Amino acid sequence: MGAKGSKVKKNPVPIGGTITPIDRATLDLKNSRDRLSKYRKKLNLDAAKLATRAKALHADGNKSYALKIMKLRKYKLQEADRVEEQLLTVLRMVDKISEKQNEQEVIAAMKRGKDALQILHDEMGIDDVMNLMDDIRDQD
Repeated sequence: MGAKGSKVKKNPVPIGGTITPIDRATLDLKNSRDRLSKYRKKLNLDAAKLATRAKALHADGNKSYALKIMKLRKYKLQEADRVEEQLLTVLRMVDKISEKQNEQEVIAAMKRGKDALQILHDEMGIDDVMNLMDDIRDQD
């Protein structure tokens, strides 16, 4: 009895490694991008509905209310433009992070290459090369 609940559970090891602050920032930016895109679509849809409603009110002869609806539509369109600018900023930031990560990988690869060349150079010095070339010339 009670054997099921009596086992001590260990903390699970995260699959796929740890999440770096850069990964977290990129994920947050992409989530922001998605939220902004949805909000922009909603604003555009609302503006379209308001335009349709204003046309119907104008056709019914209620010009003053139709004008108020058109002002609200204009506000929605301006808000959509602001959201679009924010979205572009977020997209630029995601691209910059990606670009800097690629740059960092290239620099790390260049450093590893330089270190490998240094090791090879240390293994075979100038004197060894000169002696080898002299030996080759002597054989001929």
